[in-house]
Amino acid sequence: MKFSRRQFLKMSMLAGAVAGSGLPATFLFPKRAYAFAQSPRIPKFANGLPGLGPAGANALGNYLPVATPASQKFEGRLTDVYRFSAKQFTQTLDASLPGPTTFWGYVQNGGAQQYLGGVIIAKRNRPVLLYMSNRLPNKSIIPTDPTQMTVNGKGGTTMVGSLPVNRITTHVHGGLTPWISDGIPAAWYTPTGQRGPSFMNVPGTSPAPGTATHYYPCQQSSRLLWYHDHGDGITRINAYAGLASAFLMTDDFETQLINNGTLPDLGIPLILQDKGFVPENIYASDPTWQWGGPGSLWYPHIYETPPIPDFTVSPLSNTYGSGRWEYGPADDENPMIPEPMPTPVSIVPEAFFDTTLVNGAPYPVLTLPPKRCRLRVLNGSQARFYHLNFYLEGAPGEPDFTKPLRPATNPVIQIGTEGGFLTQPVVLSNGTPCPMLNPYPVSNADPTGGASGFCLLLGPAERADLLIDLNGLPGANIIVYNDAPAPFPGGDARNEYFTGNLDLTELGGAPQTQPGFGPNTRTLMKISVAGGIGDTTPTSTVLAQLSSSLKNAYLTGEQPPLLYFGADESVPGPVPYTGKVSRQLTLNEDYDEYGRLIQRLGTTTSLSANNQGLPTWGLGYADRPTEKPAAGATEVWEVFNLTGDTHPIHFHLVNLQVIQRASFDAMTPIFAPIPGTERLPDANERGWKETIRMNPGEVTTVIAKFDLPVTPFVVPPSPRTGGHEYVWHCHILEHEEHDMMRPLVVI
Repeated sequence: MKFSRRQFLKMSMLAGAVAGSGLPATFLFPKRAYAFAQSPRIPKFANGLPGLGPAGANALGNYLPVATPASQKFEGRLTDVYRFSAKQFTQTLDASLPGPTTFWGYVQNGGAQQYLGGVIIAKRNRPVLLYMSNRLPNKSIIPTDPTQMTVNGKGGTTMVGSLPVNRITTHVHGGLTPWISDGIPAAWYTPTGQRGPSFMNVPGTSPAPGTATHYYPCQQSSRLLWYHDHGDGITRINAYAGLASAFLMTDDFETQLINNGTLPDLGIPLILQDKGFVPENIYASDPTWQWGGPGSLWYPHIYETPPIPDFTVSPLSNTYGSGRWEYGPADDENPMIPEPMPTPVSIVPEAFFDTTLVNGAPYPVLTLPPKRCRLRVLNGSQARFYHLNFYLEGAPGEPDFTKPLRPATNPVIQIGTEGGFLTQPVVLSNGTPCPMLNPYPVSNADPTGGASGFCLLLGPAERADLLIDLNGLPGANIIVYNDAPAPFPGGDARNEYFTGNLDLTELGGAPQTQPGFGPNTRTLMKISVAGGIGDTTPTSTVLAQLSSSLKNAYLTGEQPPLLYFGADESVPGPVPYTGKVSRQLTLNEDYDEYGRLIQRLGTTTSLSANNQGLPTWGLGYADRPTEKPAAGATEVWEVFNLTGDTHPIHFHLVNLQVIQRASFDAMTPIFAPIPGTERLPDANERGWKETIRMNPGEVTTVIAKFDLPVTPFVVPPSPRTGGHEYVWHCHILEHEEHDMMRPLVVI
């Protein structure tokens, strides 16, 4: 049989059955050593949420610094100019951690050094010019992987072990940006001036070696963007180490909604990231750890190979082993002879951690008035999905699942995504547990025709603009709760941490979580509702105002009109889609030469055999570009997912509209939707997206117009590709780097 990570769901069920029977776990999994550390116990809800600016500091003095620009003329236009540096620094995130945490982060020159620092607030049509100096040491604080390949200037690849580990490049995620400023992976640079093959500064700037310039025209509507490092072969490490922050775009339309009382304000950012921290007894669980002392960030660096359980054998046969990830040689039907596994190995299939930070704080408390409040949520994790619900607190620090915020009285309303405002506000089905249906997708349909079954599901890099109605709840405590399995949607019990979970130490997991403490990936934060007077305008009135305003935004150009539409340009077009398809692409699983599970993109015509002798359509970042749309062209893509995971696929340069999802025959495979299975996107996806969830066994149909940004200077072509060089990739960062990323070259 072909072993698969999707079997971890069965493994979890068997582990639960053994626990219930009173049999020792070693009957199911022989005892062995694991190099997978668990964070120290951290008390929940002991710290305030770090907010924007010094006024938002919590008791530890932690906050999100907002950058202050200098205004000057650049190429004849008034421009906001920022001067930042990427630096190494330490910060105490929680008093119970055994030491301060070392980060790599963005710091405005002369400003405060804080985790997630350098928040940029920009105005539509007012350009931003960013100077980013690389001042990082050439010694990583996270395990690197010398086996990873990166592109070179000769059309080939180079082992990253031959490159400095402190190379960076800054990508504004979701920005309409000229390619020379997009922070594509091959545009990396070092403090000493070494440069990747696609590096180029903004014309008219001459920064010193070790500094790069980026020009952002800001020709987009209001939305929450973010920026993070995107260096080839090192993105997962640099982003995890702290090179990320928020980039908030505002415009006159949003300002008008605030001024007339429809929206309360610009909102409170909530940046979700799961992390692992080095415990004091690190060498007991991870004897080869060498990257930082107690309290430092922890990252996997040993590839835990199987055997993964074969469920054709009795679970009491004592023949099971437990690996964390699939391994090519474990496939007995198609054995491979791998290269010797190197050390360290931080190119792992996914990295899931046990402590979720919100704005850099574990299990924080946010105090809000008993009114409608606006929350801007970003999933900034490596690989973890979040399925969020809002429950009143029951037992201390735990949700009361019988008391969700009710849509009829205290609705949670989504008004936007990473592409800006939706076509209509969506009242979320709060109190809905994450569906655990197999096969995916969920089958129950919402009243408007799209697959429902979720409350608020966010893959890595997805965002949600929310209104939460707290009227009538003074003195209440609300738990923000996550129950998404990891990996999504199949799950592995060792990646989920919650009060009273099974003791999984025999499997390389964590001991049972105690009440009031982490590790915990479910009870993310607490909202404490203060006393005071509520809103004078009822939420029903605000919903009506939003319905009219958001629809008009798509009809008047405040938001770009939908490309595939029905009654008007704010209404998604009908399904099934019967129009022209420009490209058919694939999402693939393979193994590399070391036997490690890898993920790749490809086309439906790029068929070859992988090193197991199995068919694959996968291509790598360094392979010749196949996605080369013409500037200004509108294209429809069908993307077929041949893997067992849901992948959040991110597109640089463009926003896309999801037309439909459908099943296809993934076993043959036949690259066409199965008639009758087509469905609209979920109600809270009906607008613009640039990170789109693509589910196993499904084909996702999207449409985009490949317009280039307008700049006051001539943008030269890429010396590597001859066009405007961008990328599209999975935003599970470990997937991106092995090698689920392809060039996107606009001609």
